[in-house]
Amino acid sequence: MIQDIAISMTIQGTGWKHDLLLALCATLLVLGLNAISGFPTIADLGADNDSMLRLVEVRDLLAGQGWFDLHQYRMGLTGGFVMHWSRLVDTPIALIIFTFQALGASTAAAEKAAQIIWPLSLYGLTIFVILRASRRLAGTDVAMPALVLSTAALFFIGIFHPGTLDHHNVQLLLTAASLWLMTEAPFRRSAALLSGLCAGLTLAVGMETA
Repeated sequence: MIQDIAISMTIQGTGWKHDLLLALCATLLVLGLNAISGFPTIADLGADNDSMLRLVEVRDLLAGQGWFDLHQYRMGLTGGFVMHWSRLVDTPIALIIFTFQALGASTAAAEKAAQIIWPLSLYGLTIFVILRASRRLAGTDVAMPALVLSTAALFFIGIFHPGTLDHHNVQLLLTAASLWLMTEAPFRRSAALLSGLCAGLTLAVGMETA
């Protein structure tokens, strides 16, 4: 029992700021690798039609299309069709673009900034929640293996690369956050509520996670 208490105290003593710093370092590493190679996933999105269409949807939102109007009028037959995507993902991307435009950047530069900042922010946050969950489940000794494995795994699955504006990276982050908060629930009652909120948001973003 004394050993269990000691382990718990060790876990509690490892602050979230430390894990946030580790996640930031991993994110900067990936940013550097992409910058050195000239951001190839932005220069050539290839078959990533969803990310390209997401950017079109964000452009329409910024141009004044209504929040609840999810029509893509230029797609398909005359009149287009209604998209099944959520504005919850459009909004932060649009805010990044709007902020850079307000600072004097061109539309093209603002969009490029969003294509870099948004997926890499999700990448760093996902690593952060994985680190927090691993410490809660197994103590401080697993922090470095968790950091290395999550950094590599999330990089190679490709959904966090610059230019990836589709919603699957958001869903993965919310799912990981929900699982982490489940591990926190026995110690913090509010964590259970937040875990359920993350799970609900995951479904709101896309029902394929049901």
